[in-house]
Amino acid sequence: MNTFFEEDGILNIDDLVMAQPSFQKMIEDGVITEKELHEQSNRVISSLKAFEATATEEQIDQVRELLAEISVLVAARQIFEKQMK
Repeated sequence: MNTFFEEDGILNIDDLVMAQPSFQKMIEDGVITEKELHEQSNRVISSLKAFEATATEEQIDQVRELLAEISVLVAARQIFEKQMK
């Protein structure tokens, strides 16, 4: 996958998530456990620390902003879906 977007310009997060071995492992039994969430949290923390150790201050700021905006999108989508019920 060479881009974050589909041909029509839509963000390609679903394919990105589905391609991740960590996600595939978590969903293979149809249940996500607290342990799996903890392990995923540790993977994210480890990846961010590795990135932070080699990135410039500007890159760190860009990733921080990106993570914040993705988190806003996830939270807003959850609220939206609850409103639709």
